[in-house]
Amino acid sequence: MAHPWFFSHDLPPLFHADPTVGDTRLACRLLTTMQQDPRLRHERICIEVQNRVVVLEGTVSTAEVSAEAHALAWRTPGVHDVSNRLCHVGG
Repeated sequence: MAHPWFFSHDLPPLFHADPTVGDTRLACRLLTTMQQDPRLRHERICIEVQNRVVVLEGTVSTAEVSAEAHALAWRTPGVHDVSNRLCHVGG
């Protein structure tokens, strides 16, 4: 079961089953990294991890921000694949 990790604290989780420990650690590690990045910290990005596959969803301000989020996900140790479903405001 995948679990979303939102930057903002006002959105409820979409799933309620317990994630695996490894997937949770990956999601938390990536979330922390994105929150520390000045280009990404204010974007609305949902991070889901299932079986070490990261899924990024949401709407970001530019295509460059989407590419940066994708690159950060790939650089996260333990990630086996990244599905970038981010849309940017311009299209």
